[in-house]
Amino acid sequence: MFRSDVQGGQAGGFDASMAGGANIQAQGLIGGQGVAGIEKTMKWKLFFFAGAIITLTTGVTTVVYWIFHFQWAPATFMSEIFLLIFGLLMVVLDFPIPNPNPQDNPNLVAIRDHCYKFLLFMTRFMGRGMWYLFLATMVFSALWDTNINWFFGGLFSFYLVALGIGALAKGYMISTKLDQVRLALLRERDTGGNIDHYISPSQKGLTKAQFKGLTKNLTQQEDMFTDDDLDYVINALSFLPSSDGVVTREEFDYWVRPGHMLWV
Repeated sequence: MFRSDVQGGQAGGFDASMAGGANIQAQGLIGGQGVAGIEKTMKWKLFFFAGAIITLTTGVTTVVYWIFHFQWAPATFMSEIFLLIFGLLMVVLDFPIPNPNPQDNPNLVAIRDHCYKFLLFMTRFMGRGMWYLFLATMVFSALWDTNINWFFGGLFSFYLVALGIGALAKGYMISTKLDQVRLALLRERDTGGNIDHYISPSQKGLTKAQFKGLTKNLTQQEDMFTDDDLDYVINALSFLPSSDGVVTREEFDYWVRPGHMLWV
């Protein structure tokens, strides 16, 4: 659900000893979620960019092949067009430019911002994982089943499957850790505790440093989340496709509800 009225801002009212630097304004993914998505580190940027190149290469190769070897197969041709279009979009989204900003790369930032607004699953590891597994089947069908090139069909599909499984594993690990925190909050509230001392009703939200203090207090684990993981978590909790690095009270209440865990 997207909320146009959620603006975030500076958070206050949290125990300074838990915050460990609450007066420092926390930031989400560099440039906002619409700029960098989940590719915060260069390692993930390169992995995802390689997947984008594979998808684009498959799309271009198969479209050109069927143009020069024309057969009446509209469904097959549309599948290759699909790979070509999404390959181009993924190259733009995952091009490994370190920390792009609107001043230096206005067109890149604008395209990414619109893509992440309407393709929000691309900002989640779990969403990315499912996406790459789906693309693997498309690439396999485009190259292997049509006998265009069985070797690259198998090689490209294997990489996309491995990338999809890796993204799913990363997302699942962060999601289960986050759910431990949520369940601890629910247990505290169900046993008569008041969770308002973590974030008061009048408080605008929790910064990244404050959220880290909350997880430490509830789980007694100093490094439950890395700084990058906290960025992924805060972006997943956000109602908006772009995040200001603050978990608002409304987002916090929505998360701390009985039910299924949040997928990151």
